[in-house]
Amino acid sequence: MRAHVTVLALHKGGAEPHEYEDAAWVGSRGVPTVQGGSAVIGADRSMLPPPGPTCRRGGVGRVTSVRAAISDGASDSLLARRWAEVLVRQAGGAPTGLLRTGAGFADVLGRAANRWPDLMKRYEDARELRGRPLAWYERPGFERGAHATLLVAHFAAHRWAPARGTWSAAALGDTCLFHVRGDQLRLAFPLDRSDEFDNHPALAASHGNDRDAVEAHVRVVGGSWILGDRFYLASDALAAWFLRSREEGGQPWHALRVLDSASPRELASWIERRRAARELRNDDVTLIRIEPR
Repeated sequence: MRAHVTVLALHKGGAEPHEYEDAAWVGSRGVPTVQGGSAVIGADRSMLPPPGPTCRRGGVGRVTSVRAAISDGASDSLLARRWAEVLVRQAGGAPTGLLRTGAGFADVLGRAANRWPDLMKRYEDARELRGRPLAWYERPGFERGAHATLLVAHFAAHRWAPARGTWSAAALGDTCLFHVRGDQLRLAFPLDRSDEFDNHPALAASHGNDRDAVEAHVRVVGGSWILGDRFYLASDALAAWFLRSREEGGQPWHALRVLDSASPRELASWIERRRAARELRNDDVTLIRIEPR
């Protein structure tokens, strides 16, 4: 399997880069061949972009599978980005079978939550060492924990046919995947209408979720890909724009093509124009594009 991968990220307008609260992860397994760009993608390797305007891309070749994950940290959570990073790393390294059922996905979230207490202890200790202990007004949020959405997608090569393969995805919340073939949108997952986005998506909690509730809200899907298909994984603001554009008769994947070779400055300009036109809600934007080749 070969693929071209692009990872784009930008913080909210009016915010600082370090206030970006999404996280994106891309990794692959197999014999590595990395070409172009500054992305670090290869056999059993991964990349997690830093905050700020980010445009990373690279060619992946001779691998058996590619996996990608996006998490959107809830802004009212303390340390939302840290939790989002824990989630995408946990999903990135999880056995593939756990990503194909609600019960398995609940296990992934549970393993991530098990890591959280140690991470928070190290965070609190580091604050003490810097002479900046947690303030009284931070304590309630610290104890409530963090919340975030999570979408993970797995792409595998066909055992005998190099120009095709299978894919699967699991999602909790409103981060979305779009499967485009030619000029047709084949699938929007887990939401397929722009009016389905609201201020209360299902979220993974760092203190752990009720397992039955997680299984009830997790969505899983699978399918096949052929050479030239394109997959877009997008956090909620960009996903809502994508679906609204499609509903109005547009082909948003054409608009996104200009970002395939964009610089960080060009990415920021593209997004700000759409925010100014009220086409795109002012929120963190994260996009992963995967094109099997």
